[in-house]
Amino acid sequence: MHGFVVLGESRLSAAEWRFALTSFAAKVAVFWLLELAFCEWDPERRVCDLVEKGFVPCLITYAVMDFLVIPSLRRRWHR
Repeated sequence: MHGFVVLGESRLSAAEWRFALTSFAAKVAVFWLLELAFCEWDPERRVCDLVEKGFVPCLITYAVMDFLVIPSLRRRWHR
């Protein structure tokens, strides 16, 4: 039986850690820069309230994807 297990192997190799940390940092940096560009320079935009409320959920989503889901998928594809 071949089920799709996202959390199959939780231990990351050194290369997987580097990839996950780089990817996570890049996503956070892009989010922060866009928030700075749109909301700090022009706080009257409607999207600013949504962006500010969405930062923590985005961090959680980015972390789950980069540290749990993507490494598992990459392992499955490289078998």
